[in-house]
Amino acid sequence: MVIALAAQPAWAPAWAASSPSLLRPAPNLAKDAEALPTLVGGTRAIAKINRALAAANARQLQDMKDCLRDAPQEGFWWEQAAEATLLGARFVSFYRHGNLSCGGAHPNFIMDAFVFDLRTGQPVDWRKLLPAELVGKRGTELASSQLTALFVAATDQDGAPECKEEFEHVDLRFQLWPDAKARGLAMHTSSLPHRVEGVCGGPVTVPLATLKTLGVNAALLRDIETGRPDLRGN
Repeated sequence: MVIALAAQPAWAPAWAASSPSLLRPAPNLAKDAEALPTLVGGTRAIAKINRALAAANARQLQDMKDCLRDAPQEGFWWEQAAEATLLGARFVSFYRHGNLSCGGAHPNFIMDAFVFDLRTGQPVDWRKLLPAELVGKRGTELASSQLTALFVAATDQDGAPECKEEFEHVDLRFQLWPDAKARGLAMHTSSLPHRVEGVCGGPVTVPLATLKTLGVNAALLRDIETGRPDLRGN
């Protein structure tokens, strides 16, 4: 099997006709694998964000080539969507998700988030946006009993009560990103056993109303409330 590198996207982005251009779509990394888009704009911060997104695409393209090289005949696939979950006044976020197989017994899941500050072009520092009791004390990792409680409660609402036992036996670590369409803060964990990751790992969304009671950064709350998501497919 050969990866169709640099194929053009099959979709026509709905946002291009419905609002000022804020996103620039990138060619697909493979036939069924969307690349992260980039931002339109001339600021230094946007240029820095675009370099980071382009670098993430390049790393993943290399991962695809390595995966294909190692996969047995007909044992490879790589399917993913890549979207902007928030285009706000202060923050932007991107989320790519899907699944892949390099020929093993079970596929691997793709769940990666990229959240940037439009003032600086830097990835956000969640310790400056969330109260200390939420982010915990694990260096760059996001892990706390409060985050776990929010995740478990949201998972229960999503109809996966069978995951509770797994949550009790694993020290959960999280990745977060704002989601304007869902009007909340999305979260997932990749620290669960692989056999239950797809069912129990999320993502789930902590709604805006809950975030407002937790002491979350006001600018982030405003962007979630007033910003917009990537409108492709809407």
